[in-house]
Order: sequence, then C-alpha cells, then structure tokens
Amino acid sequence: MTTLSFHLHGYQPGDVVRWIEPDPLKPPRSEERVSPVAVRIGGDRVAGRNWTDAMLRAYGRIEKVLEREAGVASVDVEPQTLVWLLEKDPEAYRRTVAAWRRGTAGFVMTPPFHPILPHLHRVEREALFEMMIDFSAPLLREHEGPVGLWLPECATSSETLESYAESARRLAGMYEGMPDLLADVHLVLDSRQLAAMEESTTAWGKTGLDGGLRFAARDPGLSAEFSFGATDPSGFAASVAARGADSLLVASDLESLLANPAQADRFVGIVEGLRGSGVTVASPAPPARPMAADVLDYSSWSDYDEHLLHGRTSDTRWTGMRRSDGAVVSRVHRGAPMSQLWKHAFTLVTEEVENAVRRTARQILKGLDVERRPAVLRRLAVAYARHVFRGHYRAQGSSAAEVDFERAAGPILRGKVDLEVAGFLARGYTMMLMGLRSDPRFWDNPDTRVTFQNVGCLAQGLVDMSEACTLAGESERGVRLLKLLRAALLEFPESYARLSLSELRGAGSWEATEDAWVRSLQSEVPPRSEDDVIRRATLFAIPEGRARDGGARREVVVADTGHIAGEGHGEWENREWCEHRAP
Repeated sequence: MTTLSFHLHGYQPGDVVRWIEPDPLKPPRSEERVSPVAVRIGGDRVAGRNWTDAMLRAYGRIEKVLEREAGVASVDVEPQTLVWLLEKDPEAYRRTVAAWRRGTAGFVMTPPFHPILPHLHRVEREALFEMMIDFSAPLLREHEGPVGLWLPECATSSETLESYAESARRLAGMYEGMPDLLADVHLVLDSRQLAAMEESTTAWGKTGLDGGLRFAARDPGLSAEFSFGATDPSGFAASVAARGADSLLVASDLESLLANPAQADRFVGIVEGLRGSGVTVASPAPPARPMAADVLDYSSWSDYDEHLLHGRTSDTRWTGMRRSDGAVVSRVHRGAPMSQLWKHAFTLVTEEVENAVRRTARQILKGLDVERRPAVLRRLAVAYARHVFRGHYRAQGSSAAEVDFERAAGPILRGKVDLEVAGFLARGYTMMLMGLRSDPRFWDNPDTRVTFQNVGCLAQGLVDMSEACTLAGESERGVRLLKLLRAALLEFPESYARLSLSELRGAGSWEATEDAWVRSLQSEVPPRSEDDVIRRATLFAIPEGRARDGGARREVVVADTGHIAGEGHGEWENREWCEHRAP
C-alpha cells in the first residue's frame, strides 16, 4: 500500500524598504513598501498594501483548508514570516501554532531569513541554526511526533549538515522537554538531490553523517502536478498509482493552495480521492530503518530544468553559473535573453559584506578582551533575534525579561562591552543575516522588490557595524566599512572590472561580456530613476549623508522597482512597475 504525504513551505521575504529606528536597543521599526495588490482565493479577493501584506492575509484562509484535511501535511513557516503573520493577523498566527500543537499539521523547523546555507560561512550557518532552534523551542517542548527540518530552497552540502549537527549537539540539554534534535529530526529534500541514479520506491532515506540524518525526498513531477493544477483529483490519483511506490512526498510552497481560485477545494478533493483509491495520506513520518543515500553537495529543490546534469539539480539558479563547468548562463526576461552574470557578482559582493561584518564584529570583541568570540557572536545573534521577534516569544509565554536584549547582553559579554556598542554590533550582524535571503537570485532580473530589500539590509548592516566601530574607538575600521559600502553596493556596476568578471566564460559565448553585464543592470523604472536597483536601494536605505556622493550627484532617490514575473497574476494597482507610494 502507498503512503503519500504533503509538505507545505511557508515564507514571505517581506517588503521593507528601509529601517528607520536609529536606536538598536529599541524595538525595530521599518518603512514598508506601499504598492497595493490583491490576490483571489476562490470567490474571495484578498487585498494588501504590498505583496507580502496580501499574502500574509491570505495565510489565514490557507490554514482553514488544512483543518479540513487534518494530519496529511507538515508545514514550515520561516520565523520572520511567522512574526509578520502575528502582526498582520493575530488570529491566523494562533490557528497556525494550534495546528502544530494539535497535530493538524506536522511541525518543521527552518532557519530565519531564508538564505542559501551552503554559500555562507560556517559562523553564519551555525548562528542561523541556533536562532532557529531557540525560536522553535516553545513549539517543540513536549512535542509528540516527527520534527522536520527545511533548509531554504532545500539547498544543502555536507558542510551545511555538519553545521546543523554541531549546533544541535551544542544546544542539547539547554532546553527542557525538547526532542533529540538529531535522532528525531528529518530533512525535507528533492529526489533530484540524491546521488543514486535509479528511481526509488520510497521517499525516505538517511544521510551518512554521524550515523545519518533521516530525510524525505519529494517527487518533483507529482509536486509540480499538484502545485500548478495540471490534473483533477482523479488524474492526480492515477499519477500516484503509476508510481508504484511504497511512500511518496509531495512538497510545494504554501501558496500552491492559491495557485488558482479552486485550488483549495482541489486539495481536499485530491486527499479524498487518494484515500478512496486505497492510498494512505498522512503527515510525513520516517520509518525506523530508511535506506542509506548520498545527497549531492550544492543541490537544491528548484533549479533550471535546462541546466540539470544527468537529471540532478544544483545551485545554478542562485549562482548564475553552471556548477558542472562554471559557464555563465542566460534566461529570457521580457522576451529577450538576459545574462545571469549579475547573480554571480551579487553573490560575491554579498560575501564581501558578510565577511566584513563578521570579521569586524570579532575584531571589536577582540579589542575589548572578549574571549571565545565566535560563540559570543552566535549568542548575541540569538539574543538580538529574541529582541526582533519578541512578539512570537511573548505569545509563547516568554517574560519581558527573557526577550530583553540589554539584560541578555550583560552575561554574554561579562560586562566587558558598553551596551550601546553591543546593540549596534548585534543589530549590524543581524541586519547582515537578513540581507542573505535567497530571493533576489531566484528571479531572472535583478530589478525587483526583493533585491531592493536585501540590499537595504546589507547597507544597514554595514552602517551599524561602522557605528559600533566608532563607539568602540575603532573609527578607522568603521571608515573602511563605509568604503566597502560604496565599492560593493553604490558602485555595483563597476563590479565587472573590480571582480574581473570578463575572465569568465558564457554558456553561449556572450553572457560574460561587458555589454551583457550592462544590459542586465538597466533600470526597469526609467521614468523614476535611471540608476541600477542596487544603487537605488543603497541610497534609499542609508542615513542621509553617510557614504553619499559628496554632492556630486543629487539624484531623486526612489524605492520603485520592476515587477517579479511570478507575481504577475496579482491584481496590481500599478502594473507597469512595483511602486513605493509616499507613506
């Protein structure tokens, strides 16, 4: 008999255009994009002041669909998304948490901010895993049943899994009533990430890391059929039967329940139809002895189909380069081919910012005689995450003292660092982590609202860390960070020469040329600004007078961007571009 399980991935990148609270010790405040849009769910029209707002308001309706078929799916919701849901729709947040606690939906952890983890430094990976575990702890106490682990985009590597294992072992015993974060946790993957070439009759396997982490590998064909409404319930049941498998996993974004107006009813029909045909439908639960299987490094759940190697995925979608031969690829955007070289450059400048912020934080701590600096930086990140996500912690029973960053920073730093320095250091590091989201490089064009947000976070991280340097008596180091902000972000088009991008090879010969580079960075809102999106975002995000052009250019700074192709079905008030109206 076949057992089929669903997993639904809940995540919204957000629509923050800049952070506006100057004091890092106060609750964070941001300016949110104003670009009205609506989506349709069945007969309902859900409107929001921006895409994230509309989708979060839709989440309340999605959860009701899962209640109609309880116990058939596991769900992960990225931490910041869950906090935003609490702010937008407290009742939907409470229903979601209740669904996990009742077992209506299986619980799956996921790191905050949705980065491509294999691309990060080990310190950042472990900081994010520790933030994830701390955020999930209130939901895992006394939890019964399997616990999943969703790595953003399912992107994985052996080093990523080692980082998770190290974090899990480090935190073991620190939280009461928690499951074993190694033995009782399973990954969610895609079958195209497995090294074995033959088709398996089971969704379940186990990696070889320290005895192995269990995993469930989704069936990509069935998942696409479910997500995009390709078949009716009877057709979907026929596809399941044709697999001849013992177990199957169908995984997609939570928004797949909104793929068309009738998708919610279709989901219920699919579950009932499968059960009627003798298929067991249940939330993912690993068997006692899953098969051993190797997982490919730098593989993912969503790659360009034309660039798969022997049917296996990689991270080409996020690097802009084929993992197999290093060639720069292109994609068709607005009816014309666009080089994806910008993704490689954006990855490199993001790494520059990441490394600079981390190294500066450690140097500040070293200068103040703080020992075990990587561990201290991780603990500060967790403490500041409690400050940023305080709504969730308080809703789950934490006291005001438990989410007070000032109270936590003292014991972490053993009184060696001024709280103002600690605040800017922790916020700068956290803002940098926010700027590592996968979203900009998922889409073919750089000029999108998600690129704008990432750049705003990276710029804020550099400015905050520069301020920490000044307060700690390291003003020269702070000036160097602002110079990096200029070189990496304000002057991003110059990356072609600065990063020697001409030395790369294009898959079709032209993708790494300077002409292809320049064309990919053209503004998609020329009536508003001719600047590339990374410059626009930097100028909009940073405080007036910091790292500006010294008055040489006095351009109008705007937050408008191009639209994302995957959001074209939204009913936008401005269909020409993704605007930002004056608040």
